Amino acid sequence: MNVENLVEAFFAAGKAAAVSTDRQELHKFRIAAKRLRYTIEILDPKGGGDWLRRLKVVQRQLGDMNDAFVAEAYLRGLPVRSAAARPLPAVLRAKAMRHIAAFQATWRRRFGSRTEKAWLTWARSIAE
Repeated sequence: MNVENLVEAFFAAGKAAAVSTDRQELHKFRIAAKRLRYTIEILDPKGGGDWLRRLKVVQRQLGDMNDAFVAEAYLRGLPVRSAAARPLPAVLRAKAMRHIAAFQATWRRRFGSRTEKAWLTWARSIAE
């Protein structure tokens, strides 16, 4: 996969994730963000500073979402929970949903069509 395809795949997955609450789709996008981040770090570590910061924010938000969902599933799987622990799965689910909302706000604010065009221009320049 070339860099331009990687950027295109990132934005396509991001657009879908930005309107989704599906955990698997959001996790898939997180992986696409990771791939693009690592590519930028290798190919343009100094020039990609702002882009890397944006990618790190998205990765953190979706990583926190995933951690909350994993913890929720773990707690739900325990055979017996104390009265104090019973509300924790719902608290963790709500926390995961807040992380999704934060990601979606970040996407709308930081990954618009101008950003996509700039990143594609960069990707094409790398290929030359």
